[in-house]
This record gives sequence, structure tokens and C-alpha cells, in this order.
Amino acid sequence: MKIIELLGRGLIVSEVSDPESWFDAVPGFPREKRRLEWMLSRIAEKELRKRGARGDYVSYSHSGKYGAAAIDAQPVGIDVEMLRSISESAARHFLNEDEIAAMERCTIANRMLHFWSAKEAVWKQRGGVVPTLKRLQIQLEAESAHGLRFDTVETFAIDDLVAALTMSSRA
Repeated sequence: MKIIELLGRGLIVSEVSDPESWFDAVPGFPREKRRLEWMLSRIAEKELRKRGARGDYVSYSHSGKYGAAAIDAQPVGIDVEMLRSISESAARHFLNEDEIAAMERCTIANRMLHFWSAKEAVWKQRGGVVPTLKRLQIQLEAESAHGLRFDTVETFAIDDLVAALTMSSRA
């Protein structure tokens, strides 16, 4: 099993041999792909708890061969996205004008995916109550070679994915 840990509160797993062996029972899903995604994200949660993560709030994500989970004592959000091309013209659908300008100043590879993933993680942290990602406002604070830091969320470029994890109120 391949494991990527994020700040002690998030975990991404892939390459899990026999994922079904982790469970007594797995819910039925109409598609096998969805069933595997469910298992991978729950395996990430189980592994994170084994490593000592504590909290009543859990967030899940999956993309392709990856499953992810985050745990915290406060609402938390995680998102994982396999690398893919997103046209920058799509930014107007989920970023406001200030966010578009910030994104355009970024030089990080896959910058659109970083912004998308950041917004998805914050949306999950807030329980999906904001009707559209465009209404969620995030403010870019810093850019590094491997990620972006916003006021409420950080992104990470790892292998063939971009991940986002909301910041802990304990940080």
C-alpha cells in the first residue's frame, strides 16, 4: 500500500492489495469503481486513526486510484484530484474576479487544479451548505514549488495528484 500523509490530519492511499479484507461488510454500489473509491477513502480513515489522528469530524475524497480522508476535532475538508487539464476559461465558473487574478499570477504547474481542489476542500469543511464553489471565497497567501497556501486551506502537488487540506483551527 502506498501512503501519503498530510500534516498528521490527512492521509491518501493507493495501491491497496485486497481492499475488501479491511472490512467486515462493504455497501453495495451499482458500479465497481464507486465501491473501490468508497473502500479506499475508508481505508485512509482507518490508517489515519491507527496513526493516532483524533476527532469527530471526517472528510473523504477520491480520484482515480487514490482514496483520502482527513480527521479533526473541528470541521475539516480534504480533496484529492488526479492531474488532468482544466481549461482556464472554466475559472469563471468557480472563481471570483479576485481569485482569477490571483490564479493568473501563480506559476505553479496545474494552478487551476490547485484552486479547484482548495475550493472543494473548503466546501466540504463547511458541510456543502454554500450552493456554489464560486460563492466560497479563498484568499491566496503564498505559493511554493509544491503547493499553495490560502487563508483557510493548503494544496500539495504530489506525484500525479493535487491534494488540498483545510487548516486546523489549532494551527
